[in-house]
Amino acid sequence: MNEKVEEKRMSASISMSISNNPESIHTWWKRLAYRHKSAEFLMYFMFVSGVLLWDSLALDWQAQRWLLLSHIVIGATFFTVIVGAFWSSHRSLIQTSKKPFMRQTGTLIEWLLSACTLTGFYIFFYGNTGNFISTIIQDVHFYSSWILAPLVCRHAIRWSIINFKRIFGNTLLKR
Repeated sequence: MNEKVEEKRMSASISMSISNNPESIHTWWKRLAYRHKSAEFLMYFMFVSGVLLWDSLALDWQAQRWLLLSHIVIGATFFTVIVGAFWSSHRSLIQTSKKPFMRQTGTLIEWLLSACTLTGFYIFFYGNTGNFISTIIQDVHFYSSWILAPLVCRHAIRWSIINFKRIFGNTLLKR
């Protein structure tokens, strides 16, 4: 008899948690729009590792191959999942924000992030084959990151993982 009562309690608690689950998922998704530290860190990591792969820096091949491997693996996995989830949840703020600067930079970041990610996946799957299209795609990937990284930094200056208040004081944060 006790087993049946316990089984009913368990099934009731499971059904209650499932019925409450859509609300908790919605709450988690809304909170994710403001939890940016891992997404911001990954963007900076991808930028720095990409810059270090630049031919003009001429790093030693031993360092470059490990750097390239980490750039590819992290870009194709963690970056895609974490930044993708953050971007998707954060996207609604572009339409609802009352701050024009945040809306404008957010939209520009969205376009640059799309360009950089799509060209990155092209390079991942096809590489730079040396033809004209491949060179253009590599350049779009490289130069869009040069615009994207500082724009993200300025967009999130008040909440950035880089503590600008400690470095520059309140002069940059007045906006």
